[in-house]
Amino acid sequence: MRLRLFFGARLWILASFSIVLFTVAACGWSAQAARDFEVTQFDGARFRLSEQIGSHAVVLNFWYPSCPPCREEMPAFQQAWEDLQGEPVRFLGLFVPQGFDSEQDARDFADELGLTFSFATDRLAKIADAYQLEAFPTTYFIDTDGKIAATHISRMEADEITRLVRGLTSDRPY
Repeated sequence: MRLRLFFGARLWILASFSIVLFTVAACGWSAQAARDFEVTQFDGARFRLSEQIGSHAVVLNFWYPSCPPCREEMPAFQQAWEDLQGEPVRFLGLFVPQGFDSEQDARDFADELGLTFSFATDRLAKIADAYQLEAFPTTYFIDTDGKIAATHISRMEADEITRLVRGLTSDRPY
């Protein structure tokens, strides 16, 4: 009986530890360097991640127009973008072509919602592959040192986005 309790307790501890590790991994708290990339934004301007490092944090959101949670969270990104005006942060919505969605669909969606932060297309999903993207939407919070400070898979709210960005651009913890 004692042996059975011993193994049962060890199994419970192992399961608890696994859940904690999964939770930390899912939230994406890491110090991994962000992979550099360059894209042409919808407005024709060039965006290169390495040119932002040192002066701006970057919120990198992978999405596509027919993704329901992607569509639902875009107003929250717009609100956070507006709340953070004047702070050292860049937002980039990176459209990754999926199914029948085209770049024109992505442009139309951004126009329809009046989204004013930057957008670009990840042609051939090369950036998504480099970031090992597994689900949509996924957002990476990259600090001014070029490190991925947080990763969030799924829909986000404006206050959560703002809190994470302010943690990247100040001495306050995330």
